[in-house]
Amino acid sequence: MDYAAGGHGGPPHYRRRLRVRNPLYLARWADNRIPMGGRASRRPIEIFAAIFVAAGFIYSFHLGTDALGASEAYSAWAAGKPGVGAILRTPVLHDPGKQVFYYVILHYYTRIFGLSEVSLRSLSVIFSLATLVLVFAIGCEMFDDNTALAAAAMWAFNPLAVVFAHTARMYSMLIALALAQLWTLWRVRKRPSMSGAVACGIAGAALLYTHLGGILFIGVGVAMLVRDYIGGKRNPMAWLAIAITLALFMPYVPVARAQSETLIAGHWLDWIGTGYEYPLAIKVVFLLGAATVAMWFVVARTRDAGGDGQLVWLGAWTILPGLMLAAGSVVIRPMFNLRYVAPSTATIALLMAAGLARVSVKWRNLLVAGFALACLIVLPFDRVDPQPWRDFATQVSQGGSSDPVFFESGFVSIGNAPSVANDGFPFGYYSVPFDYYFRGSNPRIAIPGFDSTSARMTIGERVSSAGGGWLVSWKDGDAVTSELPDPKRFSAVEKYRGEHLAFYRITPVRK
Repeated sequence: MDYAAGGHGGPPHYRRRLRVRNPLYLARWADNRIPMGGRASRRPIEIFAAIFVAAGFIYSFHLGTDALGASEAYSAWAAGKPGVGAILRTPVLHDPGKQVFYYVILHYYTRIFGLSEVSLRSLSVIFSLATLVLVFAIGCEMFDDNTALAAAAMWAFNPLAVVFAHTARMYSMLIALALAQLWTLWRVRKRPSMSGAVACGIAGAALLYTHLGGILFIGVGVAMLVRDYIGGKRNPMAWLAIAITLALFMPYVPVARAQSETLIAGHWLDWIGTGYEYPLAIKVVFLLGAATVAMWFVVARTRDAGGDGQLVWLGAWTILPGLMLAAGSVVIRPMFNLRYVAPSTATIALLMAAGLARVSVKWRNLLVAGFALACLIVLPFDRVDPQPWRDFATQVSQGGSSDPVFFESGFVSIGNAPSVANDGFPFGYYSVPFDYYFRGSNPRIAIPGFDSTSARMTIGERVSSAGGGWLVSWKDGDAVTSELPDPKRFSAVEKYRGEHLAFYRITPVRK
């Protein structure tokens, strides 16, 4: 037998060398090393597809059932502007911190599908489904298909994910763009390329143009690249991606700076209030503690130091943004809100799926399945309270068409009303959601929310001449009582009382 001719005879060591050099044999050998041929790699994708479809159904369920909230109505108001120029002025004047990209996208989306509750919220459904895909993609990129599947299952039916999908605000878009920036940054870090750097830079700029909170995640990305640099990993393409992001956002910096000053100095609903009176020592200790944690992520040697540092990256991305806001809340003013670190809530799923796998893949899978099932059971009972704006509109329409509706102008605050004159929301913060549902001719009158004496006089005069009126207020307790006219001359009946929202029917007392 001619050994060179490929016969099967010959010494065993020769047959081994011949098979190793045979590509067909190598392919069959590799295939035998994979359970079930190639089917094992397809199974996570098939299961993910089923999760994706189920999530799409849940995210789309009852989109138009509840009335829009006040902030959602602002999205509709901005999207309904006649053009991009008018949209660009919206966050500058009325909605600091919320940037223009979401409003522009929503503007063109609603030109096709309309301004109904379903249409406005369906864009959030699309971004939420994109987030689910990105969670799976990041899991595959950083770990493996099964870890990616576990993370996707944990996030898909999480009540937070459902809430973001059902809300016509930019937060679902914020999460999707932040994860896109993380995914592209990780890819360009591992496989440097000019196209990857450009894609990552554009994703980062889109993130910043969506919400100022994106600065936190860009900052974490920079910190992790500094960690790479200290560790001897030089990747100019990753730094180029950050440079592209900053260059694209540079034209908007003056506006963002003005907005930041307003956010810090002003009093804004659901985000910032009167500074806590912590002792200086507590502020210093908390600031140093936060800085120490941040420095640990940047310089500490970990078990992942010899690998790619996936858990360190995800840990920094999950912990540091919230830690920065918490430190700012103690040192400056309250500013922490879960919505502003929403992308971190998605990476918690990735972090847990990867961390649990290091302990036990079997127990990881069981816990993930149990968590997903628990979320599905809880979802029907986890609905937010319905918004009252449809009911307000109905009540006003049943009254006289000449009865004025009063709205407080000025910056909106939690707790004590600001007493300093300001030009925030000159038409009244709550006039926007009210006008979304009410189409009557009743006069809308703005009263100064920072001057209760002037507000009380205006309400008394207009109600006397019209024979009745309505007050929609964001104030609580004594703050709103101080605006109501003399109880000896006017009857003020509270029709609704909710969180930072009250509705009154005011009529002259009949003698």
